[in-house]
Amino acid sequence: MDDLDLTLLPAAVSPLVAGEVAGTPRRCRVLSAFPTCLYLDLGAHERVLAVLASDAVALPIGVRLALPSSEIRWGVEPGAHVVVGEGRVRLPRADVVAARLLRPARVRPAPRGSAGDGWLPEPGVLGDLAHDLAAAALAGRSADPGVRGLVGVGRGLTPSGDDALCGVLLTLAAVDAPPARRALSAVRTAVRSVLPWTTSLSAALLVAAGAGYAVPDVARLVTRLVSGPGSTNRSAGATPGLSRAGAPSNLLVDPAEGSDVGGLVDRVLAIGHTSGRDLLSGVSGALRAVDALDSVPRPEPRPAPRPESQEGLHRG
Repeated sequence: MDDLDLTLLPAAVSPLVAGEVAGTPRRCRVLSAFPTCLYLDLGAHERVLAVLASDAVALPIGVRLALPSSEIRWGVEPGAHVVVGEGRVRLPRADVVAARLLRPARVRPAPRGSAGDGWLPEPGVLGDLAHDLAAAALAGRSADPGVRGLVGVGRGLTPSGDDALCGVLLTLAAVDAPPARRALSAVRTAVRSVLPWTTSLSAALLVAAGAGYAVPDVARLVTRLVSGPGSTNRSAGATPGLSRAGAPSNLLVDPAEGSDVGGLVDRVLAIGHTSGRDLLSGVSGALRAVDALDSVPRPEPRPAPRPESQEGLHRG
């Protein structure tokens, strides 16, 4: 790339930001620049475009290149401006071209299955705060105090409190039960009222989490933890059908993709300095609140198959 005057870099664009990328060209400020990604201000506080190399964390709010960061030089610093629009992100020596639509990872709503959160690390204080928030929302009490106690708390582009709050939102989005849906709506509303309290990137990820979108390993893990590690939902992608919202199931995350729960936990813990761990604290706290709610339905246990019928069964 260094030897060319201008390079066209094809990329896949998330539908969460495709409107701005395809729209009228506008100057957008560079919020942050790292070897693997750029974060661009799209105008509103919670509207951020992530320009991602192939080895960047796959955020659901981005345009993702096929090239690794070792083959890319962005050529811009924080505070600079680039042009976004007409299907392109115009960098000083390259145009990132939105060549196709990217399917961002999303949790799959499912009934709460057998507890599988024993894989999660100790949630600590963040987990307790997440539990209190989720419990209040599930009980029909105000979510405002719990949200205000978490949003913007901590340092960095995604403060720890926001990461835990993303865990709460994703967990509630993954539980297919009326109390969880009502709680999710309440927490989303409370979060939107205080988005200016945190960073633009974190606000954008909170909005995405409220709709069930997350990094692929996070979406798979939350789905697995909610439905239970032994749930038949792990292979639900093999059977076409409709999700709770009526969307085709193949547009949601298939929890059979990826490896076992332990491997997913390890990969999520590796996200950021503490972001993965803080998010899992939120998931753990929210799951405890869901499990304490008697009205959340659980699937009836299946009878064990007879010994002679076990040959050839999928081992999950």
